[in-house]
Amino acid sequence: MRRLAGTLVALGLANFCLVESALAAEDVSLSALGEWNGTGVDPAVSAAAYERVVNQLGLAVANKPMAPGETLGVYGFEVGLASTVAFHETKEDSGDPSPWERVHESGTPKAVMWIPWLQARKGLPASIEIGGNLGYIMFSHQTVFGGYGRWAPWEGYHPIPDLSFQVGYSGYVGNGELELGALDWSATLGYTLPFGTLVGINQAQFSPYLGIGQVIVHAAPRLSEEEQADLGIAKVSGFKGSEFYTDGYRHLNLAGGFRIVSGDFHLLIAASFAPGTLTSLSGGLGFTY
Repeated sequence: MRRLAGTLVALGLANFCLVESALAAEDVSLSALGEWNGTGVDPAVSAAAYERVVNQLGLAVANKPMAPGETLGVYGFEVGLASTVAFHETKEDSGDPSPWERVHESGTPKAVMWIPWLQARKGLPASIEIGGNLGYIMFSHQTVFGGYGRWAPWEGYHPIPDLSFQVGYSGYVGNGELELGALDWSATLGYTLPFGTLVGINQAQFSPYLGIGQVIVHAAPRLSEEEQADLGIAKVSGFKGSEFYTDGYRHLNLAGGFRIVSGDFHLLIAASFAPGTLTSLSGGLGFTY
């Protein structure tokens, strides 16, 4: 029995170590930028990789377009689960290591970034609502926290489309070498169409929507000044009022999707596209009250 118990403990520890290794392999490691296959890397190359990774990571963790043009109303409440798949660049056509390969100690990042979310939003008076997200970047030690506020100055005046505006912020949490966040603002146009056996009595709703906005990324390496200088990296910010303002960290973001509500149940499908930087697909389901 003691031998069996010892074997089980050893297997458990081995499995734990393998899981920890797999998780750590997906953590962004800025210190890994300094070399590739045992050879030192030019700071100009590591700086370019840092810029690409920060921008794509910022867009991946930013709040997603998971709400239609209309708000929930003063008594409305919604909670659900969602999932985002972000298509970041893990391979280079030239055959050189990609920025994402350079920031992973294993050199083999996953082909896509997968982020499951827990989401909630609450309607308030004057066509205002607030929402929040808690996400986990799969196969890593990192989480994502986000929140936003929305206001619909024009909703429910059919046949004119609903119009809403959103401002939010999302932070990348848990990485010992990188601090990162993304502010988003957007405008969304949408329309709600009832359908069902008896419209007005036994009906569901289909709400397609389109949005346009901007994501502003900021980041700071959690490395010594000497290490940052050796890698050619530093604090960067897309906020024009910041002392660390740097061109290239403000991104146009196009979005679209639809929401179906049947009874208390809802289904959401959405996509967002930052030209030249990142595309992501999101889906979710939950309950609307």
